[in-house]
Amino acid sequence: MEGEPVASIETYASDHLLFYPGTRLSAAERARMDTYEIGIGELTVDHLVYSMSKQIENNFQTFYSTAEDVIGEEQALKIAHEIGRRYGGRGYSMLLRAQGREQRGEPRMMALYQDLVHAIRGPKHAAALFATYTDTECIVRRKECIYFSEDNPANGKYTEAFEAGCFEGYVAADDNLLRVDVVHCRFQGAPGCEQHWVFEPPERRLPPISDGR
Repeated sequence: MEGEPVASIETYASDHLLFYPGTRLSAAERARMDTYEIGIGELTVDHLVYSMSKQIENNFQTFYSTAEDVIGEEQALKIAHEIGRRYGGRGYSMLLRAQGREQRGEPRMMALYQDLVHAIRGPKHAAALFATYTDTECIVRRKECIYFSEDNPANGKYTEAFEAGCFEGYVAADDNLLRVDVVHCRFQGAPGCEQHWVFEPPERRLPPISDGR
């Protein structure tokens, strides 16, 4: 529509040589992996990458369920939030530092970070590829989330707490990031997720800190 900002996407998104191991497995083959009905001699790279990604998801779900059983829901939610705060903030801070932009991000930097972490954590996380960005926003849309389990939707409350912590960590790591808006998410019962990282407009954005400070 007229007046709406034009969204950009990184050039690697059009590289048709990019693929993700694990995405090619059929539902039946994934089920065989999940139930250990496969022999070691049948394993391929696709099986291994899928299994490692699934283990990340299972670890999150098992941790939250166990924490709730041991210390109760309220404390378990606090832990989920704090894990997210440390997890999101630390990763984004490292990317900004590597780009020479510590505490001084912009929508493109967030898109680069989101694409990188979504590309290296398994086929389910790769469903978020690729982020788009404008002058003031980075936008991620996905149909699947590694932190949400379709097999255990009641744990969506922990996904919500974890992601809220991640967003808090992002804002703390970047003086130019105002907030993260969740348009909709899997934990709400939506068929997918859409999140917008909202930045200061370019004219108000703090520039990278020089070496001389």
